[in-house]
Amino acid sequence: MLAPVCLVAALGQTSGKAEFEVASIKANPPQTGFHFAADAASGGPSTADPGMFRCTRCSLATLIVKAFNLQPYQFPGRTSLTDNTYDVMAKIPAGATGEEFSAMLQNLLKDRFGLTWHFEEKKMKGYHLTVAKNGPKLKESTADQPRSGQAESHNHTGVVAFGTSASYRAANQTTADVARVLSDQLGLPVDDETGLAGKYDISLRWSGTAAAAHPGNHSDGAFSGGHAGHDGGGGAPSGPAADPSAPTLFDALQQQLGLRLVAAEQALARLFVIDRVAPRPTEN
Repeated sequence: MLAPVCLVAALGQTSGKAEFEVASIKANPPQTGFHFAADAASGGPSTADPGMFRCTRCSLATLIVKAFNLQPYQFPGRTSLTDNTYDVMAKIPAGATGEEFSAMLQNLLKDRFGLTWHFEEKKMKGYHLTVAKNGPKLKESTADQPRSGQAESHNHTGVVAFGTSASYRAANQTTADVARVLSDQLGLPVDDETGLAGKYDISLRWSGTAAAAHPGNHSDGAFSGGHAGHDGGGGAPSGPAADPSAPTLFDALQQQLGLRLVAAEQALARLFVIDRVAPRPTEN
């Protein structure tokens, strides 16, 4: 049974604070010996169950990563958090966007765990997104369309992986938006250094297992490789081999968009830092 921990949607809108309609966080007893760790989150905007968020045996680190949409490299302090796990259920107001859902989860962590935080910028190894030698091949957006995730659409936008193939489709995007998507795929910071100021309709297809962050054999100094895992190590992925006939993410970026990723010893990373957090949540 869900226990209310915040105001109903109508009152939340009046106060200006993004809140779930009702939410429950139940601490699990410590587990000893061999056990299957679920740590599985489901539901929310742009999923098959947009009205309910669930996370079973979810760690505090997982909840924070979900709330702030963090890559592992952005959260170096996650290993210092408690090993306690929780079952979380939260009812999401109808029509909530992805950004509003993130704000609701952030406020839930603030209210229940006393979480306070800040972001710091730090230089670390990563990538520079630049224009390829033959110039950009970007399609300018012709109207002020909603950006990816801000409106319902019958055509799926964002990154979609299917088997060994992946694609990224979105309208009205800046190259800074593209850099953020590439950072998500690679698990390392990507600086936008294209110098392009327009908004574009992006359509990119590549071999879905080819996005890891390790130096390749490109003579121009760009990286190549496969998809980084959730631990952010950038190692070779598990699963089926990539389709050899499909371009890697790096090659597809040059061939289809006229952009290129270049190795950077000093890319700018935005790191999440916890100021204070309680080891256990307040009662429902």
